[in-house]
Amino acid sequence: MSIFDDMDYSKLTEDELDEKIQDVLAKIEACYKMGHAAALDQLLSHLDSLKMELGDKLEKQRFELIQGRTPDILTITDDDDEEELPKK
Repeated sequence: MSIFDDMDYSKLTEDELDEKIQDVLAKIEACYKMGHAAALDQLLSHLDSLKMELGDKLEKQRFELIQGRTPDILTITDDDDEEELPKK
């Protein structure tokens, strides 16, 4: 049983996730120095989960930013008046 078993990372903010990642990294360092392989494996698993959740949140944030910049309608026309690009 882990202290992280009941943790729903999706409810945390980016800052809280970052804070938890730093905490887990500190614990990983301590476990590594003490040679606790089982605890180290468990902490690495939680670190991966935290990083994935943070990545998902940041990706969603970037997508929402892009959506805000993308026009709802894009009109493409064939204009004969357009200048051709110089050929290389």
